[in-house]
Amino acid sequence: MKKEKILLIAGCSHASGSEIDGKEDSQYNRDHSFGSLVAKKLNRKSINISQVGATNTGISRQVMQWMHNVYDPETMNVNVLVCWTEPTRLEMPSEKERNYQSASSHTAWYEKGSDYFYKVIIGWNGGDEEEKRFTPDLHKFMVNHQPYLEVQTYNLILQIQFMLEAFKVPFMMLNTMPFFLDDINGVKNLLPLVDDNKYYQLNNKDEAFYQKYQKLGHVNDKAKYWHHGEEPHKLFADELINFNEENKCLKK
Repeated sequence: MKKEKILLIAGCSHASGSEIDGKEDSQYNRDHSFGSLVAKKLNRKSINISQVGATNTGISRQVMQWMHNVYDPETMNVNVLVCWTEPTRLEMPSEKERNYQSASSHTAWYEKGSDYFYKVIIGWNGGDEEEKRFTPDLHKFMVNHQPYLEVQTYNLILQIQFMLEAFKVPFMMLNTMPFFLDDINGVKNLLPLVDDNKYYQLNNKDEAFYQKYQKLGHVNDKAKYWHHGEEPHKLFADELINFNEENKCLKK
């Protein structure tokens, strides 16, 4: 039986191609995102499960739950592209069920567990009573304890790295938004454990997708929420393909 060749893409709105066409989510955006362009180059089917507004805990859960609930090694030949976002985003458990899928209407598979958290992102003060009640204190925590958030993200990176290695599933990781605190001991002790042959521009904040092309002067006039247009996605896909040709982390 011939296995279906898949590139699983996990991440936030930047990995979903949000606002390429001006819409928060659309099939066009996902088809023209850098991950889907990489999948096309590798002759793999793009399965883009990125969620708009995803945190790094949410991104790690996307990968874990898809591997647990969907992955079938008998019928699937899977590679994984993990696109981490900024560490200064939190998910807080909640008994209230939310509907984040409405913002990620074209995801190839929806990680339902996201609906039992509320997201805390700098600049967003919350949408419902619960969020508005707790978000101000959590914003203070995030600002005052950024080292904790960065160390937590590296722990998530290692969690997914070791899981995919255990499954013997090829993968590549990258940053769509930068990490900043590479000089604290908590991060210094974890960095050597991350496989930099499978992580594009590990620990190089200037090479994170959004910031890199913003600094290069790319502007998406269709975007309301600071997302890139089609050209930066094409350029970034080319960079990832070149990295892959050197390191052979993803397979054709």
